[in-house]
Amino acid sequence: MTRLITDWISEPESDLAKYNANLIEATGMDYAMLAFRAAGIPEMPKDAIRRHKVAVVRVTAGKGVIGSFAESVSAVLSYMGAEVFIPSASDVAGMYEAVSAGAEILFMADDNRFVALNVRSGAIAENDYATACGYVAALSAMAGGLAGREVLLLGFGRLGKRALKCLLAEGAAVNLYDCDSKKTASLRDERVNLLTELPLPLSGPVFDATNTGGYLSAGDLADGVMIAAPGIPLSLDDGACSACRGALVHDPLQAGVAVMLALALKDKLAEV
Repeated sequence: MTRLITDWISEPESDLAKYNANLIEATGMDYAMLAFRAAGIPEMPKDAIRRHKVAVVRVTAGKGVIGSFAESVSAVLSYMGAEVFIPSASDVAGMYEAVSAGAEILFMADDNRFVALNVRSGAIAENDYATACGYVAALSAMAGGLAGREVLLLGFGRLGKRALKCLLAEGAAVNLYDCDSKKTASLRDERVNLLTELPLPLSGPVFDATNTGGYLSAGDLADGVMIAAPGIPLSLDDGACSACRGALVHDPLQAGVAVMLALALKDKLAEV
């Protein structure tokens, strides 16, 4: 999980509106539709979601609280229809306050994990997995399905590994590239083609799980490329973003949070 910085999430409401509009343009889905499709369950109406009280608990461990993080998470959850609040206390005291106030689902993040815990059902949703599911669902929508399609996966860190599982579950034939060949050295799967060089220009469906900012320019993209890019900072420079407008899905946390809520509402334990 990339640690966010306040500048990336400084305006929760306007950021959500902007990224939601971009998602609709690229996929035809808003965050609510995307979340439940990615979770593999029917979309719940907002009045049903509102019956599940949600708390976003600030955690001060490690490097501490990120400015506007709790507010940004709350904005997404409110958009989904949840009754959401941020406890005045943090850490364990915040958990106690949340549950005492009737919260069913707790969103909490430290330097290593960002999870949504359903304290009633025991379901837990982890952000890397939820983000991978959400962005694969978005890429599938852009591409008209991924079954039997070649998909380029960039990066094989924590997020990339989860994305690979989601892509294979969709029936995609995955071409995988990571600049650090040690990360892929032990991977053995006939459905995965390991690349030794970055295949420029990028074409077709691309899942970009890298987090090096601005290393791809417009000249690195072929016509018709479709990019789902959850990595922070975004690998595309301004020219590349303009070149694939309408075929690029990217946000700092919104899709992952929406899918986390949908997963936390499932009856069984979500993958961690």
